[in-house]
Amino acid sequence: MTRLRVATFNIRNGMGRDGWNVWPLRRATTARTIVALAADIVGLQEVYAFQQRYLERQLSGHRFVAAGRTDGVRGERCPVLVRSEVGRVVSHRTIWFGATPDVPGSTLAGASFPRIATTVRIELEDDAGCVDVTSTHLDEASAERRRQSAVQLSSSLDADVPQIVLGDLNADPDSVVVDELCRAGLEPVSPIGSVGTEHRFTGRTDGRRIDHILVSRHLRVVHAEVRTTRLGRALPSDHWPVVAILELAPPAR
Repeated sequence: MTRLRVATFNIRNGMGRDGWNVWPLRRATTARTIVALAADIVGLQEVYAFQQRYLERQLSGHRFVAAGRTDGVRGERCPVLVRSEVGRVVSHRTIWFGATPDVPGSTLAGASFPRIATTVRIELEDDAGCVDVTSTHLDEASAERRRQSAVQLSSSLDADVPQIVLGDLNADPDSVVVDELCRAGLEPVSPIGSVGTEHRFTGRTDGRRIDHILVSRHLRVVHAEVRTTRLGRALPSDHWPVVAILELAPPAR
């Protein structure tokens, strides 16, 4: 069995008017938090290019794969970070939720701005096969647009390849969004305890759990938790990260 440690983390966009929680005052803590996750693969959300550049300098052992939601370059990103020792990125694709998913900047009807999903195919070391990893961030305002995004994301996934979906779904575990992803053959990972992920820079742990990890049948969950450790005076984000240890069965020969 191949063991993978994966995580999802909405780091809060660096353009936010967040007072004492602005990006320059918390970026070092954010980087330390990601390092402490010790994850082989990380899905981030709400990442602007300048935030990615800073984190790339701090996390030099990871490759970042991302596209800006505005036009492929500008705007928030949902990067997938891959630790170099784990495997090699062989392909990647970003879709824009809407009628033209391969056209940068496309949106669903009524959406405030584009929403995206970035999928990376990783060829694992030691002939362990390939795995697809997706990082996404769904609509903040509309349950119906979130549902449509979940359906579109599901249809873009390759059922023959192990799948890991990481992201801020803006939806609770019992939502129709999670249900749609389950209909596509994914299984939600349930962290131990009843810790929430959204805390709006309060540091509380009793908020909603809207950040999720879902996996296909090829993967077994060994352990999962919401990480609420504070590694500095500043909070790293207005969300807590979720981390999971997964086991992947060897490919059939």
